[in-house]
Amino acid sequence: MSTSLHTEPLGHVPALDGIRALAVVAVLVFHGDVTGAGGGFLGVSVFFTLSGFLITSLLLREWAAGTGAPTAAGIDLRRFWSRRFRRLLPASWLTVGLVLLLGWAGAWDTEQLRALRGDVPWSLAELVNWHFIIEGTSYGAAQSSPSPLEHFWSLAIEQQFYVLLPALLMLLLARGDGPPRRRLRTAAVVLAALAVASAVANGLLAGGSVDRAYFGTDTRAAELLVGALLAFAMLSKVRLEDRWRRVAVAGGALATAVLVVLFHTASLTSRWLYPWGLLLTAGCTAALVVGAVQRGPLASALALRPMVLLGRISYGVYLLHWPVFLWLDEARTGLDGAALFAVRVVVSLAAATAMYHLVEMPIRTGRRIGTTTARVAVPCAAVVLLAGSFALTRDLPPPPDFLQPRDPGEVQIREVPTTTTTTTTTSLPPPTTAGAAPTTTPTTAPPPPPRRPQRVLLVGDSVAASLEDALGDALVERGISFATAATPGCGLLTGDPADAQGTPLEFTSACNGAIPEVQSGAVSDVGPDLVVALSTWEAGDRVVDGTWYQVGTPAGTDMMRRLYGETIQRLSARGATVAFLTIPDFVDSRTRPADTETNRRLRYVNDLLVDIGATYLGPVTTMRLDRIVCPTTPCPTQVEGVTLRPGDGAH
Repeated sequence: MSTSLHTEPLGHVPALDGIRALAVVAVLVFHGDVTGAGGGFLGVSVFFTLSGFLITSLLLREWAAGTGAPTAAGIDLRRFWSRRFRRLLPASWLTVGLVLLLGWAGAWDTEQLRALRGDVPWSLAELVNWHFIIEGTSYGAAQSSPSPLEHFWSLAIEQQFYVLLPALLMLLLARGDGPPRRRLRTAAVVLAALAVASAVANGLLAGGSVDRAYFGTDTRAAELLVGALLAFAMLSKVRLEDRWRRVAVAGGALATAVLVVLFHTASLTSRWLYPWGLLLTAGCTAALVVGAVQRGPLASALALRPMVLLGRISYGVYLLHWPVFLWLDEARTGLDGAALFAVRVVVSLAAATAMYHLVEMPIRTGRRIGTTTARVAVPCAAVVLLAGSFALTRDLPPPPDFLQPRDPGEVQIREVPTTTTTTTTTSLPPPTTAGAAPTTTPTTAPPPPPRRPQRVLLVGDSVAASLEDALGDALVERGISFATAATPGCGLLTGDPADAQGTPLEFTSACNGAIPEVQSGAVSDVGPDLVVALSTWEAGDRVVDGTWYQVGTPAGTDMMRRLYGETIQRLSARGATVAFLTIPDFVDSRTRPADTETNRRLRYVNDLLVDIGATYLGPVTTMRLDRIVCPTTPCPTQVEGVTLRPGDGAH
């Protein structure tokens, strides 16, 4: 077997810049909430596969050119990592610095500043994706403004890949004295096995935590390794003969169409995404790369000047667009819809262009910084950014209590500060028999006269918990003991809140199975004569006993009536009256605009609660909190001069 190894140069292919442009446009429309672009986050997957291809192509050609009979000595790790540093770190660290400056200028709210406290050091270490995994998706984080560095997770994965892949290739290609092609085959087999293992891990871990599957370097490595394997396949033959060239171009065009469909249909919680949707995206990207490096209409379209120019600055666009999108919101600009999106994109492109010409290119070509200077500048820059982050976030208040994690079943009791207070319970009619659903037949008996409660228990989710301090103060001042068992992320009904695809939500899973025990235990501990119940989780779809029920459907309504009946029985087990509070419409806030569909669902739940309060044969009533908080339509953000729900429009 010959020891020579023929390789075909790849060179600069403008059409590959066009693929970068396609990927960054997908991300822009996704973060811009453009209708029909719910899967635009897959643009990151396109970047992964393209990066895997380009980096591996560079390494393999460098290895093959090392000597007449290639050895691992052809890979200069120090030189490779130095080039990667010059290419990636200055722009990303400059973005971190700009985010901190915007923080000093008041661009970020308290939750975003609190997030930067941990995100900045982990981003500088290129490990922020693991920081997100370790932190987990808490209920409080889900209700807070997104971090300006949230998008750095993908950069961290790529940087980790750039560290590990060259070292692994050097190890694999240096083993034994066999011919170069045999060593290449061995290396390709190992990478293929790693890709399979990564995909399997992605699918398995997604069943327990979508975040773990989405952010993990190990679970996303398959997409990068698909590109790496393509580099092995195209090492000796990049441009194909005419017959196969036409096939490759047609395949690339078809792959582009499939990618557009994926950008339209996928969602972060789509069950088929992990791992199959991600693998399909990687495969389509690989086919697009093969087609793009051939002569033909596909390469010509991707090599159009606007596509190439956008592709060249795509790294800076990705870095800068997210903080720009968060900063230029509707409140600051007075714009919304297409006009707001256009302004955000223009500012992002202008900033990325400036950074490309003033920072990226001068440093990459060595015109502005040498090796000795870099050895001093890098640690100094890290110290400055860390110090700035600490100074910016050191005096922040803790998160509000109603968003702090709580153990399901935790009950806090505030007794009236007097020794003469006694605990009493009412002797109201018993609820319906165990397991029975609320009847729709109106009661003929007159309601019992209202009586002053002595012990009040509050149950529900974080919206209920946001009432705790003021409600507790008002009741205790009036000689009424107050207790709360409200728990962030926990609703009133059993079952699992689900997303639009019927997938149970992760951050509610800890409490859903415990709801019966939590409610019964709180009633037993407190002995209330009035239970105030408020929760917004019931406005979403729900999985009960393995069946997905959608809000507003006949089956969903029947299910909710049954579950509300079970809740009433638990809460009134010691004779307490159960008072359901209706839910006010959510309003626009600094975190997010109000969602019309969510408010429609909230009103549906309110109508159901009013009907249950009027027809249930037992100690149940409904109090119209929605009419107090929202006395007019649309719901105002201020009532009687008081700004309500200023944080996120809900709590």
